[in-house]
Amino acid sequence: MHTAFLLAAGFGTRLRPLTLARPKPLLPVCGVPMLDYALAHVRAHGHTDVLVNAHYLWEQVAVWAEANGAALQVELPTILGTGGGLRAALSEQGDTVVIVNADILSDVDLTALVAAMPADGAAMALRPSPDAATIGPVEADGSGRVVRITSVVPSDEGHPGTHFTGVHAMSRAAVAAIPDHGEACVVRTAYRTLVPARMVGHTVHAGAWVDVGTPDAYLSANLAVLDGMVNTPIDPWSRGSRGPGGSWVGEGAEVSGEVQHSIIGSGAQVPQGARLRDCVVWDGVVVPDGHHERSVIYDGGRVLSL
Repeated sequence: MHTAFLLAAGFGTRLRPLTLARPKPLLPVCGVPMLDYALAHVRAHGHTDVLVNAHYLWEQVAVWAEANGAALQVELPTILGTGGGLRAALSEQGDTVVIVNADILSDVDLTALVAAMPADGAAMALRPSPDAATIGPVEADGSGRVVRITSVVPSDEGHPGTHFTGVHAMSRAAVAAIPDHGEACVVRTAYRTLVPARMVGHTVHAGAWVDVGTPDAYLSANLAVLDGMVNTPIDPWSRGSRGPGGSWVGEGAEVSGEVQHSIIGSGAQVPQGARLRDCVVWDGVVVPDGHHERSVIYDGGRVLSL
């Protein structure tokens, strides 16, 4: 049996102020919460046993989990990290667990990733990029084994030019290698041991991959999905309709003002005195009058210009 683990416990510090009242995994991208995309991704590869962890604003993640048939792991009083959360959920996992960050949009082939795992080991989805050295080089050798993880596991045997996508798969034995005593980083614990033992396979992912980590990246991700530049497991147009200037308009939204190439959340209101271009408006928000460009208009009608 395979389990999917969705990482949704983080604070979203780099995305503030957008995450002051809403956890990062529930921020909408083209009208769809990021956790919805992550869930659809794992289920498209047959992972029906899904667990999501939560810490920051965990009550909102709990509501989402209940509505979407996912099991919930609440990490209190302290967050357990990328490794500690996995280790705490060991009894709920099958023979293999696929780990997906809920703040990354991608179409990584999870089936191929699981197939790349050596027995009792793990596998990482690596992405080729000219910026790999800056992002953090994670490299495999000619035999298909990961040999380098930044400076944590140094090596000069790998093929340069790839970084970790944040999507990986681990055997039950590999997860059990993470210390069972609170917060832990999966790379600095399990992978620090597995990589030198040549127990980590890999796949190369050259498809969609968007890290929604900052407000500017968040706005850019929304517009990229709007333009069909990112292959997502949910078609956002199935949840909204086309509006002026190629905009996405959610159910129940009222658009009286001028809108160009923007995303208008469900139940939002764009009054006649408002003009929008390249903007994201969250659900239920009343847009203030005036001209807004490359802005996120979020809780309470607050405007974050980028």
